[in-house]
Amino acid sequence: MVRSSVNWRDRRRRKFGGMAGASVATFGLLLSACGSSSAPTSTAAATATKSSFQATHFTTNLKGICPNPLVVQTNWLPEPDHGALWELIGSGGTMHQYTYTGPLGSTGINMEIIAGGPGDNYLPEPTALYAGNPVVRVTPDLGMGSLDTAIQQSKKFPVVGVVSLQEHDPLVFISDPKTFPNLKTLADVISAAKKGAHFYVSSLQSAYVQYFISKGVPESAFIGGYAGDLSKFVTGQGMIVQQGYATSEVYNLEHNTPAWNKPVNFNFFSNYGLNDYDEVIEVAKPKLAAMKSCLTKLVPMIQQASVDYIQHPSTVDKVLNKFNSGGFGASYWSTSLAYSKAAVARMLKYDLVGNSHGGTGPIGEINLTRLGQNISSLVPIYAKQGSTNYLPGLTPSDIATNEFINPSIKLPNSTG
Repeated sequence: MVRSSVNWRDRRRRKFGGMAGASVATFGLLLSACGSSSAPTSTAAATATKSSFQATHFTTNLKGICPNPLVVQTNWLPEPDHGALWELIGSGGTMHQYTYTGPLGSTGINMEIIAGGPGDNYLPEPTALYAGNPVVRVTPDLGMGSLDTAIQQSKKFPVVGVVSLQEHDPLVFISDPKTFPNLKTLADVISAAKKGAHFYVSSLQSAYVQYFISKGVPESAFIGGYAGDLSKFVTGQGMIVQQGYATSEVYNLEHNTPAWNKPVNFNFFSNYGLNDYDEVIEVAKPKLAAMKSCLTKLVPMIQQASVDYIQHPSTVDKVLNKFNSGGFGASYWSTSLAYSKAAVARMLKYDLVGNSHGGTGPIGEINLTRLGQNISSLVPIYAKQGSTNYLPGLTPSDIATNEFINPSIKLPNSTG
């Protein structure tokens, strides 16, 4: 399973390359061929069983301080990567098509989570924070996106990231262990390309593809058009290296693809010098001042919810499964309990969710030095592509702040 002119780095473009219209139907067939269960689209509402944990755990008063309801646009259909947001509502929410709404603990306000992908017509982030969601017809207060997209759109649609749900980027190259057992470094990737490997990616215009090309990987080694289909990898006789997520495609190749269903190798893009922040909660920059009082109280709750979910994910995983299998997302998207369990295990094992600064800092904090390195790597690529959407002279503080982070909130026993 999976996630243009705007690069494919947030979940919808990284996973699905900006699908729309007929390509969505095609994608559904592809996933079905890979063993994914489907569910009928539903416009009915379903209410989960109330849970008291959130009411006794998230108690800071937000009434009159935050918007009510607080509307958050996610970057893809509900999945374990979004677990911290769903943890804020828990099992006490109401399901409608593309939305999950319920009390945010006992804070005095409600929260509405909107699915991305078909839930916002595949809008590139952070467009929805400015143009509004054309499907649900609201303008979100907060959005979830990747910081490389924030870099690219920093002039056209400026946003500020205030807390990250992931410490490291889950994007990987997946390879056949018998053909390419080691793709740990850029030199390994270049060597594989010289031996005839082809890298199946969403688009040759994606920022990270251009990054690899700038580092010496031949452009001819890339095949564009990845839209969730795993058949090229399966039939490629080991010579196809697949773009994917450690929390998604890896599991599906090993467990949900009958024509494969065996171990694969995977190596993180962070090993190649590009370590994006993929799941960042952002606010439109013009609204930052007005949202400060809210964010001061809300961001620590999101940090705590990140800790709570990753330590005890079962309740939220059941809600995610019920939402997706109930047809409130999309027929081609499924998150079985086994899938979510494997995703959380990988998040912990590979520090995809963990404390910042190598394990010593608070969870959710954005490393501005690392962000600055990404800006230095990506801006020349956007400039070469002729983009006029990024802010000249961009600095990390233009697109991210840690002022709302509570430094004492950490994942226990994290080793970084």
